[in-house]
This record gives sequence, structure tokens and C-alpha cells, in this order.
Amino acid sequence: MSFGIKQAAIGIFYCMTTFCVTRLHSQNKVNTDKEWELFKFERYEKKLKFSMDSLKLIYRHRWSVGFSFGGLYMPGYTSAEKDYKTGVNMRSKHSFYMLSLEYYITNITRVGIEAGWQKLPQKIEFDQNSTYIKGGGGMNIPVLAYMKRDLFGGVMNKTAEELKGGQANNRPSFFIMAAAGLTFTNLVRVRGNQSEIAVSLYKQTPFTSKLGFGIFQCIGRVIGAEFISGYQISSNYSPYIGSVSSHSGFSFAARFSFMGNGKFNKVKRYIDSIY
Repeated sequence: MSFGIKQAAIGIFYCMTTFCVTRLHSQNKVNTDKEWELFKFERYEKKLKFSMDSLKLIYRHRWSVGFSFGGLYMPGYTSAEKDYKTGVNMRSKHSFYMLSLEYYITNITRVGIEAGWQKLPQKIEFDQNSTYIKGGGGMNIPVLAYMKRDLFGGVMNKTAEELKGGQANNRPSFFIMAAAGLTFTNLVRVRGNQSEIAVSLYKQTPFTSKLGFGIFQCIGRVIGAEFISGYQISSNYSPYIGSVSSHSGFSFAARFSFMGNGKFNKVKRYIDSIY
């Protein structure tokens, strides 16, 4: 009899112990799940914020359309004898304007094409009786393909701690640029009197290359600003026109661009790979 009571007591004890342990484990699991859910939410928040801010930092597969303006300062060695045909002196006109299209093949490398115009000075002269006129003018149209590559890893040069922390610091990037293309030089000569006017057109297309250095800053998510300085080398004109031997010199320009999202799904996958 006493043996049966003892066995029953032991069974009840084990049942109560199992019940308490199970309850405690269940409570701990609930707390752990809540903590995990909270951690997941915080992680999601960071990821979402980083995803939005990353539009300032991740450029791969994005494109941009830009407008730039600046000047070309031609050194003395480019001077040639005066162009008596057109009266144009290219060295006296420096400003140019360019339109460009760029595409990021990686986060730090972009390729593009640009075309623009440089209006050359016009010169018109009359004789003493204003019966005969002579003069000229013209325009340079450069068309260049180029590549830009960020130095020091670009804006993506951040430590692993920054990325894990979801920080996306919008820092400026420094880059080098190489370009090559053609410059379409078109000069016009005008001669005439009251009864007749003769117009002559002079065209040459020298090969043009350029090396440069610049700084780029993304403003917000879709606006970019950059400043570029470089040196442009052009093959010689033959014969010399516009009072210069070549369209070469130091260039300085500012470019403002609008950036499109491009293949943003790939950008999202890139963000997912970081997390």
C-alpha cells in the first residue's frame, strides 16, 4: 500500500516538474520570439532607410543626362599666322556648352558621350564708302566618347561597420576622365558688295583627345554636380585656320545632371546581399 502511494507521489512530482519546465520554456520562447521580431523590425527599418539613402550611393546600372559649360584656354604654342580669309581668331573665344549622356557600368565606372558647341567670334568690316564688306565667323562642334572612374573607391569606400550600421554617408568622389572624339570646325568667309555677296565655307575635323580630373557630388537622390579640369589635345589643322594650329588647351567645366534609377531591381538585390 505504502509502495503504491510512494509511486503515485513520485509520478505527480514528475508531472508537476515537467509542466513547470514546459511553461518556463514556452514563456522563454515567447520572449525570444518577441525579441527576434523586434530585432527583425529594427533591422528592416535600417534596411529600408539604407535602401532609400543608397540611391545617393549606389550608381550601378543608373544613367544620367547632363548639361555642362566652361572654357577652353589655348596656350601660345597653338597660335598661327592670322587667318585673312575669315578674320576669325579662335583664341579670343573660350566658352563652350555641352550636352551629355552617361551610364554607370559599375558603382565607380561610367561611360558617356557628349556633344556641344563653341561659337567663334564674328568679324564684319566695311570699306570707307560702306559699299564692300568682308568678314567671317564660325563654330566648333566637339563630339567625344569618354570614361570616368572614381578614385579611392569612390563614395562606396566605406567600412564594413558603416554598412552594417545602415549608414549611407553622401560623400563627394574624385575621378579621372579620358575622352576621345572629333571636333567639327566650321568657318565662314563673307565677301560682297551691294549687288553680290559670296559666302565660302571652310571645314576641318581634327581628332581630339582629353585627360582630366574632377570631383562629383550627388545632391539629393537624382541631382548630380561635378567640376572638371583637364587638358585637351587636337591634331593640327591643315592648313591652319582660325589663326590657330590646333584646337588644344586647358579646359575647365561645371556639369549638372539628372540621374535616373535605371535597373533598380539589381540595386535592391545588391542591398540584400549586403544584409
